[in-house]
Amino acid sequence: MVDATNSEWTAGHPVNGIASLNIADEIARLKRGPQWVAGDRVAESLAKNSEISVTLLLLKQGAILKEHRARGTVALTIMTGSIRLNGATLGAGTVAVIDHEAPHAVEALAESALVLTAVLK
Repeated sequence: MVDATNSEWTAGHPVNGIASLNIADEIARLKRGPQWVAGDRVAESLAKNSEISVTLLLLKQGAILKEHRARGTVALTIMTGSIRLNGATLGAGTVAVIDHEAPHAVEALAESALVLTAVLK
């Protein structure tokens, strides 16, 4: 069991080690920030501890994340919009699981919101 005192929560309020996050509210909050207004993307960690990281990533249409690798396995949930992941088109409601160290690149085909869940161990 994860010790909640060693977890960082930037959204939600954990009770007995469980935090509930409203992704639509978090998307709206990030869109009000200066990074979204000025750039083509914004990302914020919603929760993180020694085992897992949950990050919300907003991409404007045309934003590109160049090919990179993740140290751990990643689940990428497309909440809104659509992306191209290594040539495959993925839309809202899709989850892509990317094995650790697998090279991958992302292009936003439309304004998109993604939840990136990364295993850190």
